[in-house]
Amino acid sequence: MKQTRSNTPNYLKYLNSKKILQFIRDNEQTSRADIAAMLAISKPTVSSIVDELISEEWVLEKEGSESSVLGGRKPVLLTFNQNARLIVGVDIGGTNIEVGIVNAYGTIIGRKVLSTQYALKKDLVYEAFLAIQSLVQTYNIDKNKIMAVGVGAPGITDSDNGVVLDAPSLGWKNFELKKELQQLLELPVYVENDVNVAVLGEQWKGKAKNADHLILITLGTGVGCGIIVNGQLYRGASFAAGEIGYMVTDKNEALEDYDHIFQGFGFLDSHVGGPSIVKRMEQKLATLTDSHPLKNKELSAKLIFEHAITHDPIATEVIEETLEHIAFALVNVICIFNPQCVILGGGLSKSGQWFLPKVKAVIEKHLPMNTDIYISEIDGLSLLGAGALVLREHESLLNNRGGN
Repeated sequence: MKQTRSNTPNYLKYLNSKKILQFIRDNEQTSRADIAAMLAISKPTVSSIVDELISEEWVLEKEGSESSVLGGRKPVLLTFNQNARLIVGVDIGGTNIEVGIVNAYGTIIGRKVLSTQYALKKDLVYEAFLAIQSLVQTYNIDKNKIMAVGVGAPGITDSDNGVVLDAPSLGWKNFELKKELQQLLELPVYVENDVNVAVLGEQWKGKAKNADHLILITLGTGVGCGIIVNGQLYRGASFAAGEIGYMVTDKNEALEDYDHIFQGFGFLDSHVGGPSIVKRMEQKLATLTDSHPLKNKELSAKLIFEHAITHDPIATEVIEETLEHIAFALVNVICIFNPQCVILGGGLSKSGQWFLPKVKAVIEKHLPMNTDIYISEIDGLSLLGAGALVLREHESLLNNRGGN
């Protein structure tokens, strides 16, 4: 059912179809009579549109289990067909690329993980395409049911044209990701900054469900920030809103010649990202003359956090410094946007329940307003966010900009 962009009966029918489908999605096991009453649409119009939605497999119908008190036929109940249309999600991270199939309700049907560095050595876009093909075959997906592809890309991304303007972790500048992937898949592709995609996932299915003012901070290879204001993604004048990796959280240290972990990374990236944690730990271990359980071991941010949690003094010093930078970055972001809540995501957030009280203590000391701060608990957050992106941007009966 395609939208007609004019004030015609077809367009009015399209609008009614959207309202009806979304009502059925949000009110499982409803009836034609309920829809007509609640949406103030005539019964014949509702019946005609519902029949069409059933024929297009958007809606399923079944006989109710109980008759009315007056007897007679059992009512026919309508339910939303969660698998009527499917979405391909692609999340390109500094370490891994995750590819998945998501249904219109937000259930991940299948997923596949690739090494980012391996894919870069080959052809990242083509490797992602092969992974999508593999999932389609593995789960016996009818390609005609795939609405579109949503992609989260690191760095500054021109979402209007699907171009990754600058992604230091991938070495990309002005990379036409949408064009390349669309040519291979022959499907509509929507490209967005990866953290913007993730914050859409939190708004759709997370603790911040349907929040109008929301911040998501991701802590991983670098630091990212997704911002929703008045229910909409805030991208900024040149798609660079939320690039808090460039935020300065210590002016004295910023004036010195600090280590840039990756070329193009900013101050905060270089002080709280996973690689920066590892580098500072290596530097401290190199000065030790005594033995240490982590000396000469292959380090990771996760391992260093684990040792800090068990009160290892060297690991604790590194992590405490990291947490201070994170806390002051949050102070700055919260006082600018005054969100309903802040969600912390990314790999480092897995230690969040341990470090959250420390971060909150700094925030409470410096801010008068109270803001809820949560750790993301969604499995496959970026894939769900890619689904939410498609549902917002794609021309579909489920398109509902401003929140799904």
